[in-house]
Amino acid sequence: MSKSNNALHSESRPFRIEFWPQRAWDWRIAFYLFLAGASGGLIFIELLLKELSIIDQRTADWGGWLGIVIASISLLILFSHLGPGVRWKAWNVFRNIRRSWISRGAFIVTVLMLLRILVMLPSLIDDLPWADGTNAATVIRIVVMLFALAFMTYSGIVLSSWNSIAFWNTPLLPILYISYSFLSGTAIIPIISIFTVGMDELNSIGIVLWPLILGLLLGSGFLLITYVYGMATSSVPAKQSVRILINGEKRWHFWIGVILIGLLIPILIVSLPTLGILSLQWVGTTLLIIACINILIGGYILRNLILACGLYGPPI
Repeated sequence: MSKSNNALHSESRPFRIEFWPQRAWDWRIAFYLFLAGASGGLIFIELLLKELSIIDQRTADWGGWLGIVIASISLLILFSHLGPGVRWKAWNVFRNIRRSWISRGAFIVTVLMLLRILVMLPSLIDDLPWADGTNAATVIRIVVMLFALAFMTYSGIVLSSWNSIAFWNTPLLPILYISYSFLSGTAIIPIISIFTVGMDELNSIGIVLWPLILGLLLGSGFLLITYVYGMATSSVPAKQSVRILINGEKRWHFWIGVILIGLLIPILIVSLPTLGILSLQWVGTTLLIIACINILIGGYILRNLILACGLYGPPI
């Protein structure tokens, strides 16, 4: 009799699905992924704009060095995440390239930095075989741009390859990260220009930059909506992650940090010169630089939120 009562009691219990938030990857990995995408985007865009003669050599050189510095910082952050017992043997991160995306990312960024330095050497040393205008220089620039694109792609694939976290496990995530990487890299160019060559240079390149940034903002916003909607109609763990992101404890970070600061305010500001409403005088330029800084802030917050909302759970 007691056995049947226990059986009935167990059958009456509500079915519950347990979710476990991931805690292995924190803000440092979010910052690493943000810097990885931003450095890759910056190096790609500054090489492209220099090749098209849209930015001058000084801006391109500063962009190249800054891209290398940002990529180096991202690698150092990755090493710091390894822990005190491992970080001093950081070369181990390169030993599993065939199986580990972390190892592949470390390899890609290392080659990217070395090649970008190689491109800039002719501006420091005369009579090198790959000086500007040679076929060798063109080939090296193309290879650098390919590695920059690979680094941007890696920043999304390293997450989407995790089958155990449904919120990450989608091909939409690398596409979203590539878009945000191009956006962040392009947003750094005006900041470099205003400090290196001044407002006049920024006004001249703004004819190309502001419509480009506006297009990347709109494209990134569309991809973000597509990603969130796709996850909201996906598996149960992914739906729960979306609830945390837009309705739960992370909602203010998402709506204010990502949507308002990172997208809506920059779209509003950048639309003004693009549509001819705002003249590129000092006040207008200041607002545009603020918009670029907002873009960078939103890009980091997005990556941090995607990590924080990742949940382990059954694939149902």
